[in-house]
Amino acid sequence: MHKSLLVGNFKMNPTSQEEVDQYLAVLKREAGNKRFTRVEAILCPPDVFLSKFDTLPEGFHSGAQNMFWEKSGAFTGEISPAMLKSLGIDYVILGHSERRALFGETDEIVKQKVDAALKHFLVPIVCVGESRVERDQGQLDTVLQRQLQSIFAGVSKLQAGEIVLAYEPRWAIGTDILPTTSEILQVRILIKKILGELFDGATAEKTRVLYGGSVKHAFLAAVSWEAQMDGVLVGRESLSPYEMIKMAESLEAAESEHV
Repeated sequence: MHKSLLVGNFKMNPTSQEEVDQYLAVLKREAGNKRFTRVEAILCPPDVFLSKFDTLPEGFHSGAQNMFWEKSGAFTGEISPAMLKSLGIDYVILGHSERRALFGETDEIVKQKVDAALKHFLVPIVCVGESRVERDQGQLDTVLQRQLQSIFAGVSKLQAGEIVLAYEPRWAIGTDILPTTSEILQVRILIKKILGELFDGATAEKTRVLYGGSVKHAFLAAVSWEAQMDGVLVGRESLSPYEMIKMAESLEAAESEHV
């Protein structure tokens, strides 16, 4: 059964255990007896709080925001895929635009992390997308082609189907400036076309594609099901448990209508 993905990236928030406890208490209260069978919600808090997200409402899971590509070793401050698996984590965000812009992550670094995630049976949620300058210069196709060729190089068809792509135009992050539904749909078509050329139509269809960038409940229809995306990657709005439950409910309803 097809499920929409609702991924919440908390970034470097919240800042205390008390805030985490309050968030989880509200989330569980608002979820109540609601059943999310057509939505998979993944909450990605900072690593130091991952253990607090062990028990979540039905349909909710925990994920990590980043990881290193080695299993262990002299890599001060890094978190390995083996560590995440030992905590029962199944999802990890990789190549977020902030990691690329602020910490110099290249396509090559993101590729190493993707391969390590797959090796350790983690589902990589890999971010792709263009800058404002690249879009204005008409380089969207070139940028996505380059990023996808790097991500999927040497990956089997089976593994390719496990990778989740999150299209996040860098110029939309935290700006409330969104591409149109038509523009997002065109990106989805382009991504599927590239994947079809790298693999085949069946593999391209299986690979899930999300939209990320200033996602709010008010914009949800325009950036998800109306654009034929498989879900959304949510930033600052994920810090509100009320918003996450509202979005999960809307995605659940939309999926039910399309059965």
